[in-house]
Amino acid sequence: MFDPGKDWLPMGSVVRMSEAQRLVMVAGYMPIDGASGRAWDYAGYPYPEGKQDPSEVFFDRADIAEIFQMGFCDAEGMAFIARLEVSEAEYQRERKRREELQAPDAEGSL
Repeated sequence: MFDPGKDWLPMGSVVRMSEAQRLVMVAGYMPIDGASGRAWDYAGYPYPEGKQDPSEVFFDRADIAEIFQMGFCDAEGMAFIARLEVSEAEYQRERKRREELQAPDAEGSL
């Protein structure tokens, strides 16, 4: 059984986030937000209009409230998702490192 909080969605999947009314289509995996430096599980675009500057949406698996449509996934797509799963431990370590770098210094805050 597919678990959206644990498993990777195929490219093109359409989801709704917990705090959003708009649907988002999965367009990338493990992106780094160029503005904040934060690592996310997914990058996506609003559905149905798609990419329109600036429209990229970053989100995590835990943010997904509902899956409206699973994306296309053939043997090549399944092999890619398998590579994501293999690299996930390294990704999580890098994500944690980035979060620690962004955390405010407790001694310096008032």
